[in-house]
Amino acid sequence: MKILSIDTAMAACSAAAVDTARGQPLAAAFTSMERGHAEALAPMVAAVMREAALDFASLERIVVTTGPGTFTGLRIGLSFARGLGLARGIPVTGVDSLTAIAANCGAGEFPLLVAAAAGNGQCYAAQFEDLAKPVVPPRIVALAEAAAGLPRNAWIIGTAAEAVIAASGRGDPRRSRAGDVPVAANFAKLAVAGEPHGPPAPLYLRPPDARPQSPGRADAVSFEPATAAAAPVLAALHAEAFSEGWTAAAFTELLAMPGASARLALVSGEPAALLLTRQAADEAEIITLATRPAARRQGLARRLLARHIEELLNQGVRSIFLEVAESNSAARALYASLGFAQAGQRKGYYKRTGGNENALILHRKTRV
Repeated sequence: MKILSIDTAMAACSAAAVDTARGQPLAAAFTSMERGHAEALAPMVAAVMREAALDFASLERIVVTTGPGTFTGLRIGLSFARGLGLARGIPVTGVDSLTAIAANCGAGEFPLLVAAAAGNGQCYAAQFEDLAKPVVPPRIVALAEAAAGLPRNAWIIGTAAEAVIAASGRGDPRRSRAGDVPVAANFAKLAVAGEPHGPPAPLYLRPPDARPQSPGRADAVSFEPATAAAAPVLAALHAEAFSEGWTAAAFTELLAMPGASARLALVSGEPAALLLTRQAADEAEIITLATRPAARRQGLARRLLARHIEELLNQGVRSIFLEVAESNSAARALYASLGFAQAGQRKGYYKRTGGNENALILHRKTRV
């Protein structure tokens, strides 16, 4: 079976083309990185496929890590795998990140505890008797709890390995040096077992937390421009915010329009809200404003929009327009607080399951 495996879940980006009949990768690439997965993944996959002398039509399966991991990283990998699988008609399967890390180890490094740092004195942990048999499935636990569950003479791997060993106060845990993050060339073989059942979904071991870790910290929230390279991230955030989210391809097309620009609000480095606008001469249009459910009611969307309105006004924009569903009272209240007023209506503009819904056209003039 010819497999393409990819990982962007943690602090690395990796890809591999594997022919299971040969038992080894045809080509593989791995780069450690905290950010930049969206820009790195597609060129990396293309280079791996060239080196392996494979075309995408010859692939029989794609495997991608599903988490735990960072929101941005997970969504980039999953969006890429799903999009490629759909476009090429290739089955896509997922493997959790902790099992993928366990695949770095040799047969002599079991029983094994995989412990990946999760912050706040916690870790993502899973325990294995062998690669095919997790004794304890992935979960999030305190470091002390992970340490208390360590079997005697167990091996341990992962970015929280040293912290768990220290918390155990024991000298018998053996530290594996096989690699603390997923490596695509190693976990590709896990895709052979079983058949994919629908597209893989992200594995979150706790609800996505977009709140600042310290409420009083001004630097916990930041605002950054987003280019077309961030289209998978924008699409993933939009899909969380709306039942009919836009695809990465749609965001790429929108950002290619003259005058289009996107902004992200990040909380502790994780995308929490997005704004997409388009400017033409002295007019601007708000195309979409979205906030992740876990980050709502914290004023992020208002801050993001207010900052961008100020930018637009400083660039000579005199009028800003947008459309909002008539029933979306929360959004209407937000826009009203920033000086928008109704200027028109489009009947039946939004297509809904139970019938079409009117769109209200809102308008804001210069400064208010």
